[in-house]
Amino acid sequence: MKENSIFITDDDGKEVEMKIYMTFDANEKQYVLVYEEGFEDELYPLIYDNEGNLYPVEDVDELEMIEEVVSAY
Repeated sequence: MKENSIFITDDDGKEVEMKIYMTFDANEKQYVLVYEEGFEDELYPLIYDNEGNLYPVEDVDELEMIEEVVSAY
């Protein structure tokens, strides 16, 4: 794995290299924002745990908080 990149398996089972835009902690959770190279304006917010598992952010309040963090970044 390249530095500042992670690989995510998409819905079709294909591994996609995603670049890490930023990470931050909030509300006792750890967030990572990733994008596919060439599509820097399409950020995907994920929650990660201490074991390296990734989960999509689906809560509207969390998504609004993430937007605020990104705009302040």
